[in-house]
Amino acid sequence: MASLLSLKAGSRFWSGKIMLDRWDMLLMAIAAFHVFLAPYTKVEESFNVQAIHDILYHRHHLEKYDHFEFPGVVPRTFIGALIVSLLSSPFVAAINLIKLPKLYALLIARLILGGIVLSGLHLFRLQVRLKFGQQVSNLFAIMIALQFHLLFYCSRPLPNIFALAVVNLAYAFWMSGLPSATLKCLVFAMAVFRCDIVLLICPIGLHFLLTSYIMERCKVLCNYSSFEHRVYNLDRLNYVEKDHMARNGGFLV
Repeated sequence: MASLLSLKAGSRFWSGKIMLDRWDMLLMAIAAFHVFLAPYTKVEESFNVQAIHDILYHRHHLEKYDHFEFPGVVPRTFIGALIVSLLSSPFVAAINLIKLPKLYALLIARLILGGIVLSGLHLFRLQVRLKFGQQVSNLFAIMIALQFHLLFYCSRPLPNIFALAVVNLAYAFWMSGLPSATLKCLVFAMAVFRCDIVLLICPIGLHFLLTSYIMERCKVLCNYSSFEHRVYNLDRLNYVEKDHMARNGGFLV
């Protein structure tokens, strides 16, 4: 029964969620503006930019990957770079056919990553609209559009940004009342991208535990109250039947 309810909640979550509105277009336009205005790479994103380059251009020739020559002091994952590379590869293949410089491949990878992050934000904002109304959702989009940090960095392949894409999805699941999906997203983001997401898992997990406990207590109290009501009605029915039999000489008619 619980799995059926979860399936129904999941189907309600995904139904009608793909269509973008004017606020999504505005946020994506601003993020694209930042990409074209500042396309080059900062030092902290160099690992994932190089990983995306190697996956796109060296493919299965792992011996050519820069990571093997310069692994760095901290182990890092290729998962985020691999996802961006897979989504970017058709467009990069097209620019390679027309002999455009590799800078355009970097622009494409940045735009793809920005689209991934803002897609998660779109799902989160839709849940805000369902919970708090259209006006709050619009104000949320305006607040995002007016600040620099999120829309600039959403196209920068940093571990924080890969984690942000998953956390936005987790927030949307959380507001939809899907605890299993929420915790799976957060645990994945923590294990793969940022271990400090445990600071989110703890309060959100506690929220699910407390709300499930309260719901179970309410269910027990409701069942107990219903049981008492049925017992009272049964006793009343027995009393009426006995009284009726006494009035009719011992026969129930």
